[in-house]
Amino acid sequence: MLTLLALLAVLAGCGSNTSGVTVKFDEDLKEAIAELARTDGSRSLKELAPGDWTSVHVLTGPASGARIEEELGRPAEIEGDGTYGGDYVQDGNLLVFQRDDDIVRMVSLGQLAALGAGEYRADVVLRAHGGGITMTGPDGRPAGR
Repeated sequence: MLTLLALLAVLAGCGSNTSGVTVKFDEDLKEAIAELARTDGSRSLKELAPGDWTSVHVLTGPASGARIEEELGRPAEIEGDGTYGGDYVQDGNLLVFQRDDDIVRMVSLGQLAALGAGEYRADVVLRAHGGGITMTGPDGRPAGR
């Protein structure tokens, strides 16, 4: 009986990663980031991608499902736009938005790979210069966890 209860507790803890979250292509976000790069502007990612998220993992594809899980530090189901067989097959950025330790949204930017890979807090700012974008904190210092 104790073994069954322990197994159920472990299984309940494993269910909080990607349950019901699939990759969606976001044309509006892609265009907003591309426009930002063209105009040498700066905007917070939270302004461009509003929602109830506290951090974002930015990956650049193509990326295997195993590599994505390794970078996220936990299992993740990779399916939806820009995916095939559990892998992210696009050449561009994949954004995995999280609220604490739960994945709340996964966004494909298609073939746009303008953002640097890494994990960033919700206050990250995209600063464009000369067609490239750097990720900084609100104070202008390099961002990342």
